[in-house]
Amino acid sequence: MIKILIGITSLIFILIGILHVFWAFGGSWGVNTALPTKDDSKLPVLRPRMLGTLFIGLLCFFASVLLLVQIDLFAVIKSSHLSKWLCIAGGIVFLLRAIGEGKYVGFFKKIKHTRFAKQDTAFYSPLCVWLSFIFLLASFI
Repeated sequence: MIKILIGITSLIFILIGILHVFWAFGGSWGVNTALPTKDDSKLPVLRPRMLGTLFIGLLCFFASVLLLVQIDLFAVIKSSHLSKWLCIAGGIVFLLRAIGEGKYVGFFKKIKHTRFAKQDTAFYSPLCVWLSFIFLLASFI
């Protein structure tokens, strides 16, 4: 059962990675709710460039492979102490993302009425808690 949950989470990372590659090459579907905006404005707080967006997509693909490696479903690379510690690091990173930086993202954000903030509270932050849980779970396998 645990391997199934980790496998599903690996697929989620692949989908998120594909979405970032789509955005990097000019796609606009979902962009309006994917970036935090300033209070009472539709201007995004940050404007990621193509390379930055591609890098996030590659990190998502790497996270997918890392999870598969950790549960020994990626035959080319065997799980190791490194993959275990990378899973722990991933768990910490996503837990910190779920908590947030205090203003725009996470459960403890101050700006809560923007379109992004509502999506973040309902979907993105809970997803980050799930990803954190799965990474930490995978580190114990």
